Amino acid sequence: MMRTLVRIFAACLLLMAAIPSYGQSSADKVVLGSEIMPKDTTKTRRFKNHLIAPKGEWQCGLAVMYADFDSSNSDYMLVMQGLTARASMLRIAPEAAYTFKENHAIGMRFQYTKAGGMLDGLTADLLGNMSLPVENIGASSLSMGASIFQRTYVGVDKRGRFGIFWDYVLGYTRSKTQVAANDGTYSLKEKGHLGFSPGIVYFPMNNISVQACISLAELSYNKVSAYESGVVAGTRTAWKAQASLNVLNLNFGLTIHL
Repeated sequence: MMRTLVRIFAACLLLMAAIPSYGQSSADKVVLGSEIMPKDTTKTRRFKNHLIAPKGEWQCGLAVMYADFDSSNSDYMLVMQGLTARASMLRIAPEAAYTFKENHAIGMRFQYTKAGGMLDGLTADLLGNMSLPVENIGASSLSMGASIFQRTYVGVDKRGRFGIFWDYVLGYTRSKTQVAANDGTYSLKEKGHLGFSPGIVYFPMNNISVQACISLAELSYNKVSAYESGVVAGTRTAWKAQASLNVLNLNFGLTIHL
């Protein structure tokens, strides 16, 4: 699966390098950090928007998120008696975009997420009279998704190096979750979602940017099917709307601008 993602990313990079930018002629001079004037110049603006993504530009990037948890290194888990648990999550998301208008881009993103966890032991003390031991419970999840997004930049400085942006995302994700290994019991989740993700971007070089963004709000339609020995045991569908600030939704990325 990882090889497939690498091949897709490399193909997008080669394609963008081969196709010329038709958004501007060679006679046009692009000045990064120059002020973008609004169509209606009679309106009073609270801040100035500087050029940070010129029209006709191709973008090819990769966002990565990794999280690791171990109860032995967490002060918050000391209140749980006999808790021994660990979990990790890796998310990789290659993307490609085209700037169709100054500081406005549209693109496509693929996402691969792998997560797993293990609860080695836990002793729950109930009312001081009865204890409930729990041990050797594991879970794993693997998901693939694709989405299209529209990104709007706002350049903050006059040099065109720093700015903020927000994405409107429309996508589809399919994931498989298995609680116990090799017992034939798992669940498949299909999700169509519309989301909003703000972020910040910085250009250490003219053709390279680094950014951080977080999924802040999402409206989704979810279909979950439970399987036992390869046979569907039950299905549930639901709409879900949420707005939250979750560190697991934070992504860090690197983008090449051509």
